[in-house]
Amino acid sequence: MHLIIARDGDTKLDLHDATIRADGTIWAQGMPVLGITDPAVKARVAAASRAKRFADIPADAYTRLGDNPNGLWAGTPDEWATHPARIARQAAIDASQAVQAQITLSTRGWGDYSPLTWIGDITRPDADIMTECRERLATGHDVDHPSPTDAGLLAMIHAARAAWQARPAREAARRHAEVEDRARKVATGYCVACESWCYGDCGSYSGDPATQDRRELREAAREASYGMEDEA
Repeated sequence: MHLIIARDGDTKLDLHDATIRADGTIWAQGMPVLGITDPAVKARVAAASRAKRFADIPADAYTRLGDNPNGLWAGTPDEWATHPARIARQAAIDASQAVQAQITLSTRGWGDYSPLTWIGDITRPDADIMTECRERLATGHDVDHPSPTDAGLLAMIHAARAAWQARPAREAARRHAEVEDRARKVATGYCVACESWCYGDCGSYSGDPATQDRRELREAAREASYGMEDEA
């Protein structure tokens, strides 16, 4: 069974082989999915889990579907896609990223292949951004021009802010183009489910754009949880 395990709106595990036992507890690869935040308790329970002394694990450490006393939430990818905690966390991330911009201070930067950049909230005062840029230039390696003038730095900041202000219009144009392209594909027999012009031969034909959106969400969740352990 495919399940998402999350905490505070953040995906912790993306389990494709989860099983739910008769008592409602969730297991993966023969081990229970546990949720513990207290380091001392976590070490003790982890040892019991590794030794498969499952009777020694507190009942509230086990995870079941829905909200759990251990702070974890468990459910299907579709349920997770509409969960208020996930939506709220993503909104906070989007709000933070919405004001971020990048200023390239050096085309060489920390190494021969990496530019030295400033990334941050472009809505902050010019003086604050300039100070942070100078700090990065002072501590960077292989910098092309380590001591640009204030006027030069201000020009970079203003250019980055102008590009940031134009971003919504660019994104709107891009989304409009994507919608039109998707509609054109579907009108000519394109299948969103298998991402080809199968005309239904795949057996799961779909012209619903949400099919692709849900798939991308699941892929993003798997990527975010890659390498996480089962003790979330």
